Amino acid sequence: MGEALAMAQQAVQQGTDTLVATPHRGWSLRTPSTPEVIRERVAKLQAELDWARIPLKIIPGLEIKIGPKVAQDLQEGTLGTLGEGSRWALIEMPFDHIPVDAFKQFREVRDAGYKIVMAHPERYAEIQKSRSFLQDCADFGMAFQLTSGSLLGRFGARAQITAESILRRVDDWPLVIASDTHDLRDRSPALLRAARDAAAVIVGAEMAQEMVDSRPRSMVASALPK
Repeated sequence: MGEALAMAQQAVQQGTDTLVATPHRGWSLRTPSTPEVIRERVAKLQAELDWARIPLKIIPGLEIKIGPKVAQDLQEGTLGTLGEGSRWALIEMPFDHIPVDAFKQFREVRDAGYKIVMAHPERYAEIQKSRSFLQDCADFGMAFQLTSGSLLGRFGARAQITAESILRRVDDWPLVIASDTHDLRDRSPALLRAARDAAAVIVGAEMAQEMVDSRPRSMVASALPK
C-alpha cells in the first residue's frame, strides 16, 4: 500500500486527477479479476488515498487478454470494462503473433455491444513489421492505446518507432496514451507527462493533451446501452 500511495502522489504532482486501475486478466493467472474483486480493492485504495488527502480518483478497469469466451464473460458480468458500465473493453493481444481467429473474437465482442481499445499495439512483433493489421482494426471500429514508455524508448527502438508511426495516423485512427504505470522506477506515473510532450512534437500540443485527457475520460464515461 505504501508504494501505491507514493505512486498516487507522484501522479497528482504530474497533474493527474483520475487513474483507471487495469489489472491483467490472463487465462493462466490465478489471481481473481472479477469486477467485484477489483471494485473491492479499488475502494480500499481510494479510502487510503482519501485518508492521506491525496486528491486522486481511482476507477475500476481491466486489461483483458484476447481468448475464448471474452464476449460471453463481458455479457455475464465476470469481466469488467474501462470504468463502471463503460462500453469500452481494453483488449491485449499476444506479443509474438496475431491469433488466426482475432477478428472472430473481435466481432463477438462488438456484437455483444462493446467497443474495443487495443492495448499497446506498438509492442506487438507483427505490428512492428507492418501496420496493415491496425488499419483493418481501425476499419472495424477499434481504438488504440499507446504506452507512455514506448514513446520514450523504454521498450526498445522498435516499439518507439512503431508508436511514433501510429501517432502519425492520429487523423485516421482513434488513439489514446496511457501511463501504464506499474511502479515508481521503470514504469512510473511521471512517464505520462513526458510521453505527452514527446507526442506533442509529432501531433501538436493540443492533440497530445487530448489523447491523455479528454479522450480517455470519454471512454470511461461511455455507458452501455440499456
